[in-house]
Amino acid sequence: MADMDDRETALRALDDRLIELALARASVEDVAVICGETLRRAGVALDELRVGARTLHPEIDAIGVTWAADQDLDSGFWLHEDESRDEWLRSPMYHMLTSFEQRLHRPVHDPDCPMDFPVLQEFRDEGITDYLAHMVPVGTRALDKREGFILRWISRQPGGFGAADLATLDRMAPRVVAACEPGLERAIARNLLDAYLGPRSGAAVLDGSVRPGRTQSMEAVILVADLAGFTAASDTMDGETLVAFLDRHFEAMVPPVNAENGEILAFLGDGFLAAFDVEGDPMTACGRGVSAARAIHDGIEALRREDPAVLPVDISLHIGTVRYGNVGAGGRQAFTVIGPAVNLASRIEALCGALGCRVLMSAEVAAHLDPAGVRDVGAHAVRGMPDPVPLFSLKEG
Repeated sequence: MADMDDRETALRALDDRLIELALARASVEDVAVICGETLRRAGVALDELRVGARTLHPEIDAIGVTWAADQDLDSGFWLHEDESRDEWLRSPMYHMLTSFEQRLHRPVHDPDCPMDFPVLQEFRDEGITDYLAHMVPVGTRALDKREGFILRWISRQPGGFGAADLATLDRMAPRVVAACEPGLERAIARNLLDAYLGPRSGAAVLDGSVRPGRTQSMEAVILVADLAGFTAASDTMDGETLVAFLDRHFEAMVPPVNAENGEILAFLGDGFLAAFDVEGDPMTACGRGVSAARAIHDGIEALRREDPAVLPVDISLHIGTVRYGNVGAGGRQAFTVIGPAVNLASRIEALCGALGCRVLMSAEVAAHLDPAGVRDVGAHAVRGMPDPVPLFSLKEG
């Protein structure tokens, strides 16, 4: 009786702790660790807890966090494309999501245990003695939309979970999910904002810097990238083919900007506008912009060697003071950069084809680079500018 009293005391304390974690918007990782360690200390025959939840990310379908008594915490994710894998289609989790079965218990130590999922035999071979899973829906339409969490509890101890253990885990499942949900929602919001707005803009929205018309001055290197010949090519494709065609190009064009700590502020049909914050060091910022431009160009050229249908990319670079912030009206807002420096960068890019240069930059950018790496292409008329604008390109090699 004393042991059961001690367990009940520990569980009540865990209830209070989970409320604190929910209010603090704690991470799924923190909740999993605290729950796993507390239940084990309370005498539950628990060796592993995995918390899985779906996301709203355009690329990531679900995240998983695994606490194990004798291993480091493990976090991972599944992509949307993983949904077709045979291993997933034959798993207990897929069964629960598609059948809406909210509790699945398989005491794999028992010779009479139904081995109706291939992974159960793997569990038995690995020394796992008991497997319990809960699907906990979240939201009023959670079952229809498959929104919620799946918890997987595993024991490696002789005899697996006892009746009291199972009752405890059944009780704890919704409490664990309630503690995870606020933090996960916050993380999903940040990930979505990062994916669609970029890290700088996403953080500003989440932190409440959303007053219309509020902007700040920022010195930045502006990079404008645009696919040459896209309009003509797009006229020959249906919508689905066109999207896949465009995404293939962006897969080569976007990572170099991220790798150089730049931020894509807007996709402009077949191109984008990116900014590299100078942060008091124009030489480094210009270098990062040029490195990104080279990598974009090299990535596209590598694709073109594999597939002649891939389009070349024109890129311009300019450095100057811009206004960065929140603009819009009528309930629709956007974070972007505006100003003469942005306009000039865009107009320089329009000259790439005429001048036969895939990368063009202003004299202001070239001044911060090694002269041995740039080539003077002369001064040229630029729309909206009263005088010809000196332009430079990159030397080969």
